[in-house]
Parts: sequence; structure tokens; C-alpha cells
Amino acid sequence: MKCANCNTELHGKFCSNCGQKKFSTHDLTISKFVLNFFEDFFKFDSNVFRTIKCLLFKPGVLSNEYMQGRIASYVKPLKLFVFTCVVVFFLGQYVSKEDYTFPVTDFNFFDAKIEKLTVEKNISREAFIEKFNANYLSKLPFYFLIVVVVSTLVQALIFIRQKKVIAAHLIFSLHFYTAILIFSLMESLFDRLGDFSHYFFFSILPLVYLFFAIKTFYHKNNLTAIIPTVFLYTVYAIIQYYWLILTGYVTFSII
Repeated sequence: MKCANCNTELHGKFCSNCGQKKFSTHDLTISKFVLNFFEDFFKFDSNVFRTIKCLLFKPGVLSNEYMQGRIASYVKPLKLFVFTCVVVFFLGQYVSKEDYTFPVTDFNFFDAKIEKLTVEKNISREAFIEKFNANYLSKLPFYFLIVVVVSTLVQALIFIRQKKVIAAHLIFSLHFYTAILIFSLMESLFDRLGDFSHYFFFSILPLVYLFFAIKTFYHKNNLTAIIPTVFLYTVYAIIQYYWLILTGYVTFSII
């Protein structure tokens, strides 16, 4: 018997070429159709929860699992990253919209320029901040693409002696920034804790997570993991800082 999908000779229940299950007329019954739907749904569902559980509670382990070829039991890194982006940006703004606005006034060097602009253009400060947030949120996918690429290249330089392929560093970056996205959603859920929740989920937790992830994935001990952790976290913070500044200047120019 041959595979109905690619016409390859079948040996067992699954095709060795395309992976499709052996097809029969029994698969066209309503009961089988419904059963296949629930099988596929819960398989995807269990993979997502298994992947996120490993990602959050075992920093670096998920990246190692992928590098060792244990792929089928987890959601692939890029797919997980894109899926998380969509969920976090949609659900996060729905849960707590204020958490997705940025404190422009915290940048003191913007104050004078904002005041001057509001007078010249006859707009309110709130209107400027609203425009700033709209510009920032509209470019977030591009922002995360930048931080993932830059982090991957920096990791390749820092750990050049380990002679890992560039894809290994990319996998680590995707997993780390997926965790960052989930932390941002968690901050939205716990925003009633005030400033503490912001600093914990955006500053303390990412730093601690990165430290243990580097220890696991790059096989470092506590001492040797400190320097690359601080360096990579600094790179992340610098990119975030200057991205906010760039967004501010873009907002000034288009109003």
C-alpha cells in the first residue's frame, strides 16, 4: 500500500517520507472526523503547555532539548515566539491597557521639547503621549526582530570558543525573548502591586532568568555565568532605551 499524500511505499501506520498517517475510508466518517479534530487539538494544546512550562521553570533546558533533537514534544522556537507575540500583544492590552503605555515623562530630556511642541502644535501633552504609544506599539514586531538578531550575534561572539553554530544562539535568543514576552503579560496581570511589579517582571526576573539560562545552555558555573549575563542584559537594556528615544524623535517629527 502507498501513501495517499506522496505515493511513497508504506511500512507501518505512518509514511516514512511525509509523516502522514495511513489513510482509509474509515477516516471519512463523521465520528472519525470529530475524533481526529480532538486528537489534533489536545496534542497541540499539550505541546504548548509542556513547552511553556519547560521554558519558564527550566531556563535553558528547552534550548538544549531542541539542540539534542527532541523536537516533536515541544513547539518549535520561532513558532513559539510568533505565537507568544500575538497572544501577549492582544491579551495584554485587553487585560490592562495602561501597562502598554510608556512613561515618556520619565525621560527628562524630552520634557522641554514636549512642552515646546504642545504649544507650537496646539496639542495636549496627553495627545502626544498617545501618539508616542501608538508609534511604539506599531513597531514592536520590528523592535523584537532587532533585539533577537543583535542578541544572537553578541552571543556568537561571547561564546565563540564553544564553536556552536549560529542557529544555536538564535534558538537561545528566541526562547529568552519569548520568556520576556510572557513576563510582560504577567506584569499586566499583577499591575495592582504597583511599581514593584514593573521592576520585578521587567528588570529583576529577566536578569535572574538569563543567568540560569546561560548556566544551563552554555554549561557555565555560577562564577563564569555572571559576566556574559550582565553583558547580554546590558545589550538588551541599551537597545530598549534607544528604541524609546528613537520613537520619541519619530513622534516629534510626524506631529
